[in-house]
Amino acid sequence: MNDGSETPSSPEPNDAETLATPTLAYTASGNLEAHAIVTWLQSNGVRAYAVEDNSGVSLFAFGTISQFHKPQVFVDKADVQRAGDLLRQFESQRDRRRAELDNAPAIKSECEECGVTSEFPASQDGTTQNCPKCNAFMDVGTFDWPDDFDFGDADEEPKQELCADDALDAASRLHQLGDWNEAIQAYQQIKARWPEHATYAANCIAQIQQKIDATAGG
Repeated sequence: MNDGSETPSSPEPNDAETLATPTLAYTASGNLEAHAIVTWLQSNGVRAYAVEDNSGVSLFAFGTISQFHKPQVFVDKADVQRAGDLLRQFESQRDRRRAELDNAPAIKSECEECGVTSEFPASQDGTTQNCPKCNAFMDVGTFDWPDDFDFGDADEEPKQELCADDALDAASRLHQLGDWNEAIQAYQQIKARWPEHATYAANCIAQIQQKIDATAGG
């Protein structure tokens, strides 16, 4: 969880394009948890969107890191402090729920890659694990919310999907802000996820790398 000191902004439509400065707020344990956190934040008036890891490797600001498996949740930079407070509440209630599940019966989940159904400890509900059969990443369980989980007063749950334009805009903002390593990783993920933008992303990576090399040389 990343904290900041900026003053929270007023709630606006929950759409990735409305985030002036997308900022990494949370690294989830799986895609299910990432989307659950987005629901939690949005229900409390904080704009947010999730970037799933569907590539078999991990994501960092849309980039791939082979050593880790990390779906991400982004908020606007102005909302980081408020999001941090809400995420601490989320973690507290999540950890309490997992502790209650330690002695619960195992749960079964089907791997989308090989189709085999396997058993997992109930405490892994809502996380991403390796399939025991084919070793591919798979979402476990459904991440059901506890009955006493407070979603705030939102009238309805907004739907959030990331498209190529959203990812390109976010990567461009990272570049403009001087977060060059994160921007390169963002464009790498765009290349892998949207092949039609691979050439453009590769050119952007080359431009950023030239800036990094020039700075290091100076």
